[in-house]
Amino acid sequence: MRINEILRQQTLPARDRISGLDKQIVKVEAERNAAEERVKRASTEINRQRKLETDQKRALNVTEEKVLEAQRIFDDLERRRQEALETFMQCQEKYNTLYHLRRDAQKETEKALADILNEQKFRQQAEAEIARMHEERRTAEKDLRLVLLKSLDLHLEQQRALLQAAFTTQEQRSKVMRDFEAFRRARHTDMEIGRLCEERDEIRKLLNNAVVPGVKAILESSLKGIDEILANRFPGALQIPDQVSRDNQIEELLFYCDREGKAVCLLPIAAAEWRGEAASTECTANAMCLVWNMIREVGLRTEDGDFKEINDRSVFSSQLDIEDIASQGFSVKCEGIEVIRYVFAAVPTELQEAISHEDQND
Repeated sequence: MRINEILRQQTLPARDRISGLDKQIVKVEAERNAAEERVKRASTEINRQRKLETDQKRALNVTEEKVLEAQRIFDDLERRRQEALETFMQCQEKYNTLYHLRRDAQKETEKALADILNEQKFRQQAEAEIARMHEERRTAEKDLRLVLLKSLDLHLEQQRALLQAAFTTQEQRSKVMRDFEAFRRARHTDMEIGRLCEERDEIRKLLNNAVVPGVKAILESSLKGIDEILANRFPGALQIPDQVSRDNQIEELLFYCDREGKAVCLLPIAAAEWRGEAASTECTANAMCLVWNMIREVGLRTEDGDFKEINDRSVFSSQLDIEDIASQGFSVKCEGIEVIRYVFAAVPTELQEAISHEDQND
């Protein structure tokens, strides 16, 4: 199974989740923008009503002056009392009309202010929801990176097993193909086998870091129990890869770009094998054979880089540019016979990004 197929299978749920969140974010942002538009319209209405209120107040003051003048005329000129009284009544009616208009304008202003408060509250809620969904999306992106990195580790594990298989004899390969193909299918289709394999992988990781004898003995006992169950179902499957090499097969040796723009090659070598702590000396010898052939055929020099461990992966951290290594390859030979051939290939773009942010996942 190629790495692109593994990536597609492993990341499909995370991709669907991110797509759904993006649609929700667009919807809520549209609602927030609509709320802001309503606030602007309400603010415009308030300004218009306030101007109207000012004009009416000015007119009211003028009318009040006329009422007072009419009252003075009424007191001073009794003979014109009837005429002055009529003028007074007219002005009083106008005053009452303007007063009611002013009171209505105040009510409209208060209503507009209440609408603004409601819209502001809605906007704050929308912004909080958008922030929550952005945070959820960041979590989903982190989960996606973890799935991508887990897929990479699964691919490297398959490549390690494939390398060991390449050193087996032709007779062993034909039997391996039948035995391990059944185990590979069961790992992905049988929930019990899949669970045992995941427990086995986690125990092996803990065992590599265990230093207390008692803890190490408990882990070894648990690992032995799982190995016995799997060995009974699939004899020899734990020592055989899930892909059996063909003669003169060509495999991709993945590399990614570090922060300085230099190529870092991902080697199909387990950390325990690199440190010389592997249970099988044969596996360690095969891994060193790969390293030696890579150095010799690619023409690596001391200043070209270092073989080391990065995030529990065996790598060649080079000082070479991507262009210098992208078109190269090398053969792994044992006793003059080509066992397997590798060509350098860049990791997919999304996996490159996941590796670049791997230190931020904790």
